[in-house]
Amino acid sequence: MGFFDKLKVNAKNAGKTIEQKAKNLSEANKLNTQLKAEERNIQQNLIAIGQKYYDLYKESPDEEFQEMVEAIIKSEQKIDELKQEIEAIRAREPELDPIPEEATITEPVNTPAEPSAMVCMNCGNTYEAGNTFCAVCGQKLTAQYADSNTATNAPVQTENDVQVQQEVADAPEEEIVDAIISENEQEPEITQGDESDSKQTFCPYCGNKLNVSGQLFCGECGKAL
Repeated sequence: MGFFDKLKVNAKNAGKTIEQKAKNLSEANKLNTQLKAEERNIQQNLIAIGQKYYDLYKESPDEEFQEMVEAIIKSEQKIDELKQEIEAIRAREPELDPIPEEATITEPVNTPAEPSAMVCMNCGNTYEAGNTFCAVCGQKLTAQYADSNTATNAPVQTENDVQVQQEVADAPEEEIVDAIISENEQEPEITQGDESDSKQTFCPYCGNKLNVSGQLFCGECGKAL
């Protein structure tokens, strides 16, 4: 047999050896799987026997099982306690911060101050609050207040108020007299109460109640009477 023939036989034998080892390993693994299955079966049966014995004799076990039964009972009690603690933890509510209430912004209400009296800056006559024009000279009246703080919060005269006041002040005396004569001729005098008392009439322009005695201008609208 030559050298190459030996190599060929050795290679063939090596293949057979590897093939046999693989086959042996496969069969051994199959048997090992069956073995493990039987061992698990024994363990399950032992557990079942122990469980059955525990269920039947846990109240009065044999002396050699007394310690194991008591250990199982303690574990069961501990399990119940742990379950209660778990339920309590799951039921906990977070401590939430209180939600702040929205701030309500109240706008300040600036109520115009009411004058305590009205004064004519032209002739010095003083009237009760509510009058607008001087009954003597027809000037626009100026509000008079009790103190400086009240005056500060009082409304100022408008541009129209100043214009009306200027128009009355600039009116010629002849026009005022003519207006008085014309109104006395055209409008009948309306009196109230006893004729022996001071006669009272009404302004033909705005209907304001007037005191005829010495009154030349309406205290409400400033028109010449």
